[in-house]
Amino acid sequence: MKIINEIYRDLSSLNFKFENAKPYPHVVLDNFLDKDFFENLEVEKINVNKNKGTNFQTKVEKNKWASKNVELSKNISLIVEELYKIDFIKNLENLSKIRNLFSTNVGNIDLANYHEMYESGFLGTHVDHSSEPKTGLPHVLNIILYLSKGWNKEWGGATMFANKNGTKIEKTIDYVPNRAVIFLHSPFTFHGVTEIKNNKTKRSSIYVDYYCKNKNPYTHLKLNFKNVWFKHPTTFILPSVKDYFPKKNRVYLKKMIKHKIKALLA
Repeated sequence: MKIINEIYRDLSSLNFKFENAKPYPHVVLDNFLDKDFFENLEVEKINVNKNKGTNFQTKVEKNKWASKNVELSKNISLIVEELYKIDFIKNLENLSKIRNLFSTNVGNIDLANYHEMYESGFLGTHVDHSSEPKTGLPHVLNIILYLSKGWNKEWGGATMFANKNGTKIEKTIDYVPNRAVIFLHSPFTFHGVTEIKNNKTKRSSIYVDYYCKNKNPYTHLKLNFKNVWFKHPTTFILPSVKDYFPKKNRVYLKKMIKHKIKALLA
């Protein structure tokens, strides 16, 4: 069974495009999954209850559900397993020139591979966790795959890329069915999701991240920010300074301050 489109068997030819993309290295791959596989793909509603998955209703994440600790459906599992395979990881090395890449083995338990967002949902500007859960080694690449069929870009749900401070959106990548977005992950690659303006179809996506055995993974890249790595938790940037001061948002303030200090010292 073919899962990934054959035209993406070798991504090395896209290295220049990846490295020179702004505001930070990334590449957009349309028709990422094999045509027949995608046409036959049904994105089932995974059973959501209080004991399964994680629901988000906060200042920075709204109307979002992640499949953490949930058994994935057959087809979703097949896609995730394909993205974890050594051959695909080697392909990512050819694309990014980041060597010694590996995928985590924590599965869908500690890090959710499948996400859904609903009407009025959004994901604020943030950088993800910095380290592989078990080894603490650097988190260096992300892939997001859009699964919802018949999606209209006017419904929102685009991926946003921000500047190095997370304060200004510099690029948006529309949600297009069967589109994959591969992008660099560093302490300065802030990103998010635009608000969903559709009450008919959920925004479904697969997310997989990749790690590196080298603690200086970005030195070969010319970036608009420090090409260094340091440990940090998932860190959000709120829309305005005043948003940090309500008691319920102090956790974001603490993480943001710690991130700023580590960035200055790096």
